[in-house]
Amino acid sequence: MYQPETSYEEFLKSEQEKYPELDLKDIEELKERLKANADLPPIRDKLIVMFLHSSYFDVDQAYKTITTHYKYRKELPQVFENYDPSSEEMKQVFDNMSICIVLNPSTGKQERLLYTNFKNTDPDEYDYVRCCRYFFMMLEYLMVTSGTFEGVVLTMNSKGVCWRHITKTPMNTLKKLLGFVQEALPVRLKEVHVLNSGTIISMLINIIRPFMRSNLLNLLKVFPEGSKDIFNHMPIDIMPQEIGGNGKSHYEYCEETYKQMLSARDFFLSLN
Repeated sequence: MYQPETSYEEFLKSEQEKYPELDLKDIEELKERLKANADLPPIRDKLIVMFLHSSYFDVDQAYKTITTHYKYRKELPQVFENYDPSSEEMKQVFDNMSICIVLNPSTGKQERLLYTNFKNTDPDEYDYVRCCRYFFMMLEYLMVTSGTFEGVVLTMNSKGVCWRHITKTPMNTLKKLLGFVQEALPVRLKEVHVLNSGTIISMLINIIRPFMRSNLLNLLKVFPEGSKDIFNHMPIDIMPQEIGGNGKSHYEYCEETYKQMLSARDFFLSLN
C-alpha cells in the first residue's frame, strides 16, 4: 500500500510490476497529448497511470476518458470541489451514512469492495450531493494508496430508503453522475449490487433507466428484500454482519475508512 506522498517513480515501478502492459511510451504519449489540450488542468502523473489502466492500456480511449472526466468535474463542482474529510459537511455524512471500503488488500491486483448503508434513515439528515462527494473522496483515497487493481465492486444496501430520499435527490445531478460513472471513471467498475430492493428502488431504476447504457445495466444486480443471493457473488466472510455476512459491522468498516481519509487530509486539500 502506498502513502499519498509516495514518489511517482516508486509508484510507477511498482505498478509496472503489477501490470507490465503499462508501457512507458504509452504513458509519455498520453501525457503529451494532455498537455497540448489547453482546456485541461494539470493532471497528476499517478492519475494518468490510473486512467491508462482503466482504459485497458488503450491510449486513445484513456485520452477520451480523461477529457470526459474533467468535463463532468467542471459541470459538478458541488461534488468534485472542497475536498476536506474534516469539514462539517463530511462529518454529517459520516454520522448518517456508512460509505466504506470493505476489502482493500495492502498489495496485489484483487478487486476492491465498497459498501454503503444508512446509519440514519431520516430523510431530513440525507444529502445526496454530500454523500457523492464523500464517496468520490473515498475513491481518490483508494487509488492513491492502492494504485491500479482489477476493479471496484460496489454494494449498496437500500434498506430504509423511502420516497422522501428520492425527492431530495437532484435528478439533474444524478443524471450527470450516471454519465460520469459510465464514461469517465479512472478505475474499472466491475459490478454494482443493490440489496433489499423494494417498490421505491424499482421506481427509481425505471426513472433513471433512460440514462443508463447497456454496459452499466449489465453490471447492475438487484436483490429483493431479505434475499441472501448476494453471497453467490460476494464473499460471505468479508461482507458486513448486518446483511448476513461474517465480516465486521458496517459501522466498524465506516469508522476505519473515515479515519484513513482523515489521515490523508493534506492530500485531499491539495486536490482543491
